[in-house]
Amino acid sequence: MADDEKTCHDCGAHEGEIHQWGCDMERCPQCGGQLISCGCVYKILGPLYGWTYIPAVYISEPPYVVSVHETDGLPPEIYEDGLTDEQEEKWFDIVTAYGRVPYIQWPLVCSYCGELWSDFFNVPDEEWREYIEEGHRDDVICRKCYDHIKQVITDAKER
Repeated sequence: MADDEKTCHDCGAHEGEIHQWGCDMERCPQCGGQLISCGCVYKILGPLYGWTYIPAVYISEPPYVVSVHETDGLPPEIYEDGLTDEQEEKWFDIVTAYGRVPYIQWPLVCSYCGELWSDFFNVPDEEWREYIEEGHRDDVICRKCYDHIKQVITDAKER
């Protein structure tokens, strides 16, 4: 891939540049998650504004979400309407002071064969758990390798 092709598909930032504020591809400099959806904003701003963030509890098997509070511990107006302009500005200042994460296009690599940029595919969660061992369930695996893994496990069960 040529260097001039390495731009963020959401905001157009080139590699090494900072995303436009609000870009859905920007990473949180504190937790590494997606900046627009991680809970860091609430954990950090909450005490400054007199409220406490209590995140929902996630149970992985089966994938149910159990909310410990109807607004996840946020004041109803924040939960429903988002941050005020003042709070948004404060959050921007905090993230900027911490160090915003520049855009780098990390390739998706199949962890089994090393193929770059393989197509995404879906299988039911139960099937994924049956054929992909626990330590690799968050990995990127290309379809060819998934089919191979599934086949060798299926063949071994039939012997």
